Amino acid sequence: MWRRTSEYVVDDLCHCGRNSIVKTSWTNLNPGRRYKACTKFREVGGCHYFSWIDSPMCSRAQQIIPGLLKRINKHDNEVVKLKDEVQKLEDVVEKLENELKKKRSRDRWMWTVLVLSWIVVYLMM
Repeated sequence: MWRRTSEYVVDDLCHCGRNSIVKTSWTNLNPGRRYKACTKFREVGGCHYFSWIDSPMCSRAQQIIPGLLKRINKHDNEVVKLKDEVQKLEDVVEKLENELKKKRSRDRWMWTVLVLSWIVVYLMM
């Protein structure tokens, strides 16, 4: 089966008869450029079917896109770190809440014992 994509005719089957898959390149030379390849492409003894779908990027895009990708990755890493910090803080808050519940329970028990002891002392008089 043939189809026309981005001005190029692309074969849907690779040389070994398997269906080819569409992938996106994120290298510095071809950022965001789509290509078709065999599912066994770049494997030992695999098929060497490879075909670009998109036309080459202009030099300006090749300069700008990698920098933008680095920024996005940097921000994604910061988000992951912040999520880890938030989780640690939530764990600390949960631990403190549990300690506070235990302390309140102990305080109620102590007040109950104190009141009962005063009632006993009053009744003994």
